[in-house]
Amino acid sequence: MRTVGQPAGRRERTCEVEEFEELNVTLPTELHWRDRFDPVPKLHALMQAGPMTELGTESSPGGRTAWLATGFDEVRQVLGSDKFSSRLLYGGTAAGITFPGFITQYDPPEHTRLRRVVSPAFTVRRMEKFRPRIERVVGDCLDAMESVGGPLDFVPHFGWSIATTATCDFLGVPRDDQAGLARSLLASRAERTGSRRVAAGNKFMTYMGQIAARTRRDPGDDMLGVVVREHGDEITDAELTGLAAFVMGAGGDQVARFLVAGAWLMVEAPEQFALLREKPDVVPDWLEEVVRYLTTDEKLTPRIAREDVRIGAHLVKAGDTVTCSLIGVNRRSFPGPEDRFDITRGKTPHVAFGHGIHHCLGRPLAELVFRTAIPALAHRFPALRLAEPDREIKLGPPPFDVKALPLDW
Repeated sequence: MRTVGQPAGRRERTCEVEEFEELNVTLPTELHWRDRFDPVPKLHALMQAGPMTELGTESSPGGRTAWLATGFDEVRQVLGSDKFSSRLLYGGTAAGITFPGFITQYDPPEHTRLRRVVSPAFTVRRMEKFRPRIERVVGDCLDAMESVGGPLDFVPHFGWSIATTATCDFLGVPRDDQAGLARSLLASRAERTGSRRVAAGNKFMTYMGQIAARTRRDPGDDMLGVVVREHGDEITDAELTGLAAFVMGAGGDQVARFLVAGAWLMVEAPEQFALLREKPDVVPDWLEEVVRYLTTDEKLTPRIAREDVRIGAHLVKAGDTVTCSLIGVNRRSFPGPEDRFDITRGKTPHVAFGHGIHHCLGRPLAELVFRTAIPALAHRFPALRLAEPDREIKLGPPPFDVKALPLDW
């Protein structure tokens, strides 16, 4: 069993790949977040009860309280305050671990250091240089789909194909290695047995270690190359490996889920995407509305209060956990009948990419992929439709995960 390495000088214990499956803290109340695109009635009821809801007291030493935040100001306060920690302090065998390079699990000052090291790879200038590559990736994907003909499952053929290829290119993974790496990543999350998920996860992490070592020896112009050339002495080998795994996981999984959800939404609201296709100048902020409405990452890992802190009328005590419901925040901005998908409404505030120091570092890359792929799909297949209209679209557990989306055109 290969063990994920520990950065030099860190006190956090190391972990085995099995523990990747136990990253989420379980809430005291079992809460499903959505039904298709919308928050479930139970979440709606919690949203209506107020911007901060006490979910209950956990049976643990000290009896910490679990809270749910669904208000815009409340979520921004939690995510923007240094009075809360994003460390995995509770829940499962991963409790107490900081996975090297997984930036969302770091607190300052280590988070500040790692974020500074990685940020130069995501500048606007670099994204613009990368735009032609993304356009080729999307064009090649749509060409391949058209040559095969419908119906096709858009999960592997559209979402997963574009997301993993774009992320691999951004990281500098050679094209010959990309298919195998993508299969390992998918298998580490989708295999039915734990042993197979572990084996796939080990294979995935082993390759990430190899590409990190190769980049140390010969840094290119890709993301990891920029990190090594500009800040190589500020990041450990274990962190570089973990960073590569983190970016690949986020780009391959989260971006794929959004692209698939966007294709499904295109089928559900064809008139909206016809407007995007035929009169793009009328809807300059269309992506903000798509991101707000979909919110494919429904919630964030619970934050732990470092000290007593007042949020609105509520006192959150040291050790309490606050789960920020991103879908709750984004869908309560327009309550009642106004909570509908409308790309003409103009730019709308949302927290789909988080807020504060953990605001999504990869947002520029994700938005570049979205802005390229969604309009291209709308133009290429204007008559996109469900291949099996009577078949219910099967969703996996949170986050928003469409298991199969057979579409035709």
